[in-house]
Amino acid sequence: MEKNIQKIFNAIKKLTKNNKKQSLKLIAVSKKKSTSEILEALSLGINNFGENYLQESLPKITELKNKNITWHFIGKIQSNKCKDIAENFEWVHTLDRLKIAKKLNEYTPLTKKLKVLIQVNLDHDENKGGIKKENLDEMIRNITKLKNLDFRGLMIMPSAKAKEEELRFLYKEAYSLADSIKNKKHNLELSMGMTNDFKIAIEEGSSMIRIGTGIFGER
Repeated sequence: MEKNIQKIFNAIKKLTKNNKKQSLKLIAVSKKKSTSEILEALSLGINNFGENYLQESLPKITELKNKNITWHFIGKIQSNKCKDIAENFEWVHTLDRLKIAKKLNEYTPLTKKLKVLIQVNLDHDENKGGIKKENLDEMIRNITKLKNLDFRGLMIMPSAKAKEEELRFLYKEAYSLADSIKNKKHNLELSMGMTNDFKIAIEEGSSMIRIGTGIFGER
């Protein structure tokens, strides 16, 4: 794992060295991974972890609650899971329905604001979540009215079959879209890029990459 992580850190350093404005969060996708593996990654300099499956993640979050870990929910959100997600995670990357936003807002403890990213489906792939680009402005307006949610940017999940030129086109469009949204409080985050395409994503302006296999190895 150490070699894997060092390789990614080196790639990040190389890809961002000419862009002083580009800050980058490396999120280790720890689904199906044990707490010992998470602790090893933590000891090697990663403190952002992403989980896809709520029931699997809750025991891990409980066991590691005294560690300096920021938890990101990066899976599909079901209505009946909103309470546990709101209570246990600091970030949600996959918000794509106002109904879910309202439930997360309702259940977020008063002691925190839940940071949310809106998932946008730019390539109209019906096999994955995300709202249409045309509906984004309305979604942002509605979310920013919810006092316990903190709108922090966009999340992009490309089609699994996308080739490099398609990925570049998609990520350029995502960056332009994020750049067009004005937010007085924060620079908006752009969560895009995984093990196989994170270098392209960084080159096109990603600020959060979500890497599982590239860190922990094949499942």
